[in-house]
Amino acid sequence: MPSLLNNESLRYLAELAEGTPAGAFVEVGVYQGGSAEVLAGIAERQDRALYLYDTFTGIPMYEPENGDAHRIGDFSDTSLESVRALVPKAVILPGIFPGTIVDMGPIAFAHIDADQYRSVKDSIAYLWPQIVPGGVMLFDDYKCLDGATRAVAETFGYDLPATPNGKVYAIKG
Repeated sequence: MPSLLNNESLRYLAELAEGTPAGAFVEVGVYQGGSAEVLAGIAERQDRALYLYDTFTGIPMYEPENGDAHRIGDFSDTSLESVRALVPKAVILPGIFPGTIVDMGPIAFAHIDADQYRSVKDSIAYLWPQIVPGGVMLFDDYKCLDGATRAVAETFGYDLPATPNGKVYAIKG
């Protein structure tokens, strides 16, 4: 399974997703599809839709003034075709989020692994209102990348629950 997330992170992602109420799963920042493959397995078992958003051409923007660390084109060693082969039942939406957003109905779980300030900020702005009560938004890059940390903190503050390995998440009340 191609993923930059370690097995522990993937296990906690799965546990959080499995425990959410009815609704779709969403991932913004798919890269090579490792975490998407985990979500796809759960989505299939629980009869949920899975929506995957990524450029599939690498990081699309660089704003160092917002704390971005990755440059344009980083993570370009992927393809839409390889991810589609890995998770054939997912709805895959290539392009820059939120420009590719579609109606997904209620969302139960969103994995935000978009690395850059603007991408994380846009993910929160567009997806959080669609998260169902009891739904979860998991942030992969919080406290790892300054831009992602800032985007999350501006919306939710710095006191979010965390998995045992430090990945933070917000639960919709």
